Amino acid sequence: MSLPRLPLALALCGLMLLGGCSLTPPIAPHPALDQTERSETLTRRLTFIPDDKDDSTQTLIAVLRLASDELRVVLTTPYGQRLTTLVRDASGSRFEQGDAPREEALPFSPDWLATRLEWSLWPRAALEEAFADSQWTLDEDRQQRLIVYRGERVARITPPPSQRDINSDSDVVLEDFQGDYRLRIAPLDSSTDHEASR
Repeated sequence: MSLPRLPLALALCGLMLLGGCSLTPPIAPHPALDQTERSETLTRRLTFIPDDKDDSTQTLIAVLRLASDELRVVLTTPYGQRLTTLVRDASGSRFEQGDAPREEALPFSPDWLATRLEWSLWPRAALEEAFADSQWTLDEDRQQRLIVYRGERVARITPPPSQRDINSDSDVVLEDFQGDYRLRIAPLDSSTDHEASR
C-alpha cells in the first residue's frame, strides 16, 4: 500500500469497524486496572480481518503499556505514522491526538477498543469481577475464552490468557460474532501475517 493511499485505507478500516460496532451490545464493564498480570510494554501487530471477502484486511501497529494505573496504546500505521493514543485510566477511556489529522484518526470509540484488548489480555478473575452484577458473563476453558451478553456470544478469544505467556510469540485471535470480523494480535516480527487473510 503506497503512502498516498493512507487516508483511503484508514477510511475503509473505519467503515469496517463502525459497521461491526453498530451491531454490538453496549460497552462491557471494564476490569480493574490493577488486576493486570504485571506491568509490561508490548509491541503488537493488530490485523482486522473482515468475514466479507470483498472487504480489505487492515493492519495497525500498537505499542501497549499495561500498568497498575492505566492502559495506554499508541496506534501507528505500518509506516510508523502515529494515528492516535488510546488511554484508559481512572478517568475513563479516550483518544489523544496523533500525528494524522483528526478526521483521519480511527473512528471507533476508545471504550470499544479498550474492551477488546482487555478481553484478550486480562486474567479471568479480573473480568469475572468486572462482569459481576451485569448482563455480561465469561465462559473459559483451556481452548478458548467466550464473552457473552444476555446469553448471546459476543466474542471468542483463542488461546485464553491462562494458556499463554504474555511475552510469548503466539498469536491471539479475537472473533467478533456481531461485527463479522476477526482481530489478530501478533508480535511485531510474527511471520504469520500472510495467514491472517485466509
